[in-house]
Amino acid sequence: MSAVPPPSNPVGRPIERRRRTRGAFDRLLTAPIALPALEARGRRALRAVAPWAKRLALPLAVLALAYPAFLLWSSQRPPLAPRHRAEALCFALAQRPVFSPPMTVESSSALVRGRFHERTPAAVALRETMRFSDDMVIQEGVAHVGDYEVYRLWLRLPADRGSGHWLIVAWMEGADLAISSFHFAGDQPDPSPDELMWGEALLSRVLVRENFRSALPPVRVRLARADAPLDFGPKKRGD
Repeated sequence: MSAVPPPSNPVGRPIERRRRTRGAFDRLLTAPIALPALEARGRRALRAVAPWAKRLALPLAVLALAYPAFLLWSSQRPPLAPRHRAEALCFALAQRPVFSPPMTVESSSALVRGRFHERTPAAVALRETMRFSDDMVIQEGVAHVGDYEVYRLWLRLPADRGSGHWLIVAWMEGADLAISSFHFAGDQPDPSPDELMWGEALLSRVLVRENFRSALPPVRVRLARADAPLDFGPKKRGD
């Protein structure tokens, strides 16, 4: 009977394991960092970037100063959108040469939102909104200006609804009715020849193609007193 050989791993002796061959990734993780080489590379990179940095320093500094100034300037101007076209037409008369009739003309603007169908004519929408009768209409007409059909009319108001004559310009902004109105103060039933002449001059200033494109008219807005409309012509006492 042959003897049984002893176990190959006696209790208490650690098992010796063969280490695997180190790969490139292991060498990359455990390799010492060559600080002088890194510093040399950094210096070379800085020398390559320095000329471009010097060229860009001044433009970047100017931009850094100009951007806050632009934000401040834009925050002081009321934001305008195409729905403010009626207001923009009033301010267009304040651009040089300023509209300066011999009589006082007060302007105002309004936007009646969403009451009408997009295909509703401005003349119909204006009558439904203002509820004026045919005997109050002095003159009226429709003109195609830019991308819009523009309705204009001279309107007289009865004594219980005010005085003077109103030159009104109206058009549809989709389903909204836009109105720019200009009040000529007068005590006669009909506008005087001077009023009619200056009314035509006013229309020739505002009813231009550039004011009735999809974009807002290029006007420079100046702030008026909140309690007073923008007016033209001779100023009242105390203004």
